[in-house]
Amino acid sequence: MARPKEFNPERALAKAMHLFWCLGFENTSLEALMKEMGIAKQSLYDTFGDKRALYLKALTRYRDQTNGRGQKMLNEIPLVRDGFAKLLYGIAAETREQHERGCLLLSANLQRDLKDAVIRDFLRDNQARVEAIFREALVRAQKQGELSLQQDPAALARFFIVTIQGMRSMARLKSDKKALEQVARVALAAFNSSNPL
Repeated sequence: MARPKEFNPERALAKAMHLFWCLGFENTSLEALMKEMGIAKQSLYDTFGDKRALYLKALTRYRDQTNGRGQKMLNEIPLVRDGFAKLLYGIAAETREQHERGCLLLSANLQRDLKDAVIRDFLRDNQARVEAIFREALVRAQKQGELSLQQDPAALARFFIVTIQGMRSMARLKSDKKALEQVARVALAAFNSSNPL
């Protein structure tokens, strides 16, 4: 009979995710992970695999949490424009520490080895998922009369992804709430425009 694990795998994974988020893959040592997660090397390997496998699990956890929250918010707020406003102004309102930490997936993209097909494909799949979430909301906005039928929901979904990534990069370099709010206002003007992107 196998002995029960003496630690909570979900809690340990959450701690690993936080460490990767703060330090990046290359700068996160196995020793730091074991200390942060409170587990021995063998338990780490038995439960999560090697450091790279753990990193992929951490990215997956982050993706699922972030996309789940975003989709829930866009579905629950009656006006789609208000949902995007909450998302964009929410980035502007984050603390300096949150801005400096940035987005785990954006950091993974900027720091990855360009020959790493697994991470590349993971991030491409994530981008497709986010595009689908945004596109679905923007189609609803057109049906509700919030968005011109001349707008292309797919192109606009990509525009909002690029805007969010740009805001994250800008905020990481300099945490400037006013400047970020200006970007948010410009982006949200797409809802008032009849000019297709």
